Amino acid sequence: MRAQETAKSDSSSFSEKEKSWEEKMSDVFRDVWRGLGADKNARSMTSTALATASVDLRELENSYTVRLHLPNRNLDKVQITWENDILRIAAPAEGKAAPYQQAIALSRVAPDAKPQIERKAQDNMIVVTVPKSTLGKVVPPLALSPMPSAPDLWDQDVLAEMSRMQRQMDRIVEESFSPYRSTPLFQGYFNQLRFGSSVDLQEENGNYVVRAYLPNRDMNNVNVTVKDLTLTIEAKAEDGDKSKDGKQLSQKAYYSQLLTLPGPVKIDKMVIDRKTDMLVITLPKAS
Repeated sequence: MRAQETAKSDSSSFSEKEKSWEEKMSDVFRDVWRGLGADKNARSMTSTALATASVDLRELENSYTVRLHLPNRNLDKVQITWENDILRIAAPAEGKAAPYQQAIALSRVAPDAKPQIERKAQDNMIVVTVPKSTLGKVVPPLALSPMPSAPDLWDQDVLAEMSRMQRQMDRIVEESFSPYRSTPLFQGYFNQLRFGSSVDLQEENGNYVVRAYLPNRDMNNVNVTVKDLTLTIEAKAEDGDKSKDGKQLSQKAYYSQLLTLPGPVKIDKMVIDRKTDMLVITLPKAS
């Protein structure tokens, strides 16, 4: 009986700690993108921002946590649905912000799962928690890609900040969870990065320029298509790290991003520059 009471007390304490460090991770996510947005506004003299969205997906033992940063939007208008193993995010056009959609495939989630949605208007952020139907396996953190030497300072800053942000979030989990590692009840717990991404749509010198930041992805496996006014960026699931004996330890999730372009473009003149961890898509505006 005493053992059961102890386990219950430990579980309650752990839940409180978990909520605390998830809030800390959300704060890191918010501050990084808020800072980058302010920095870009200060620098930008020849371009007009049309859409920006940043995503962080993490897998926990019993759920997934998706953080969305959607500046310059009314978050109450953002629709989030779960159907056929796909979490869909849809933000309508608003002011100068173009429509934005994202689809994320999640495994081991019950079809009737009901995502918990927290809208933090003051932070331009939405946090979505999707419960799993079964327990996941413990996997080590994904390795971070080395930073590329990008000619554009903004591109370099975004990639550097995304990498720094993920290290900070991993550190919060590592430091907060360490007191519980010796407790059998929590040895199956993990908080694993599945992917982080950011997409930015700008109007520059008669072109629409989309920058998609996709750390730890093979850019050759990312497909880009345009139909009418819809730009689709799609990345298939990829195998992640392997153990020393060659066994697969993790997988990077499938996802797609859809952006509605503000006007017609010359699709046959589209240029895609595949850099390390990033795509730069240039679409000349049709006259």
